[in-house]
Amino acid sequence: MERILTESEIKLIESEAKNNPIFKFYGLKIFNVSKLNYLNIITLSDKNLILIKGNLDTAYEHIKIRHEYWSTQPYPKGEGFQAQSKFPNDIYPAKFIKIADSIYSPENLIENNDHKDSDKFEKYFGAYSFDNITEEKINLILYKGTKIIHSLYPQSNKYNKNRNRTKYPFSRGIIQINTNSLNKNKEIHIPYFGTDLKLKYTILIEKFIEKEIEEWRILAFDGNRNYKFDYYIGEKKISEFRGETSERISYQHCDLKHIEELILQIERSKKE
Repeated sequence: MERILTESEIKLIESEAKNNPIFKFYGLKIFNVSKLNYLNIITLSDKNLILIKGNLDTAYEHIKIRHEYWSTQPYPKGEGFQAQSKFPNDIYPAKFIKIADSIYSPENLIENNDHKDSDKFEKYFGAYSFDNITEEKINLILYKGTKIIHSLYPQSNKYNKNRNRTKYPFSRGIIQINTNSLNKNKEIHIPYFGTDLKLKYTILIEKFIEKEIEEWRILAFDGNRNYKFDYYIGEKKISEFRGETSERISYQHCDLKHIEELILQIERSKKE
C-alpha cells in the first residue's frame, strides 16, 4: 500500500519549515539523512520548497531510490521490469533541490494535471540542462497547495542503462563480495531476481590471488533460495581494481549482457 503524507503530517511539516530557526536564519540545510525519520525536513530551498526524508513512496527517499542513476531497486512490470526515468550519473541527491527550484515557477504549472492523484498533487513541467547544453524535460510534483516535494524526475528514460531491456525477466540485485582472511581469495556474488522478486540466478566470480585467475559460473536457485545446479562459463586473468569500492561499483553496474543472455538460455531450456 502506498504511503504518502496525511493532512496532519503536511501541517506538521509546514509548521516546522516556518518556525524552526535553523531554516529561518541559516538558509538551505542538508542533514545526515540516515538519522532522520521520514517526516524530518532535509532541505528548504531558496524558493522555500520543502524536501523531507520521506519513504519509498514519497519525497527524498522515493526520488533517490526510483530515479537516481545508481539505484538498483527493481520495479516489476508484466514479464519484465520497468525502465523508469533516471537522472544522469553525476546528479547526486544534494542537487535534487536545486533542480526542483529551477522547475518551480508559475509558467511551468500544469493547469489540467493528469496525475492519477490530481486531488492530492500539483504538477510542474519545465526544462533543465544537466550539461549546460542540452535541455531535458523535468517533472516536479508537489503536495497540492503546499511547497512540499512529492517527486522529481526526468521525462525521458534515456539515462537508464536498461531502458531497452524491459522484457528481460531478471533484474540484478545488490552484489556481495566475500574475502578469505587467510589467502585473500574472493567470491563475488551478482544476484538476479525474477519478476516475483525471488532469487533465481547468481553470477559467481571466484578470484584466486596466487594463481592470478578468476573463474566465472552461473548458479541456479529455486524460489526458496535453495541451490539447484551451476553452469561453468570459464576462466580469465584476474581483474584488478583500485580498491573494494571501485570493484563493487564496477561489478554492480558493468555490462554483463553476454552472461545475462546465457541465463536466459538456461531458463528457456528448463521449460523445454
